[in-house]
Amino acid sequence: MLEGIKFVSLDDVRRMLDSLSQEEKETLLTEQMKKLSAESRARVLGLSESGLTVITGSFVSLNSDVSINIQNASGFDAEAVFKALVDFRKSERESK
Repeated sequence: MLEGIKFVSLDDVRRMLDSLSQEEKETLLTEQMKKLSAESRARVLGLSESGLTVITGSFVSLNSDVSINIQNASGFDAEAVFKALVDFRKSERESK
């Protein structure tokens, strides 16, 4: 009944992903992230416990404490900015 059916394990998928180039991984991950709900994206990016809300736009006021103005710039590392904000929020919560 199952003749000719091949199964792909999670390890097989991991090996295939590991064999992709950096550019291919980025393209694939970008496509997949777009398919996730906002809540899922926040969890994947480590922002779910940060108290931050991610909104796209040229000027973003996250709350009365944090405002971000991001313009197209070469070498800008958005991940580093968000990681720094997450770390800041965590340290503020722990100090209270």
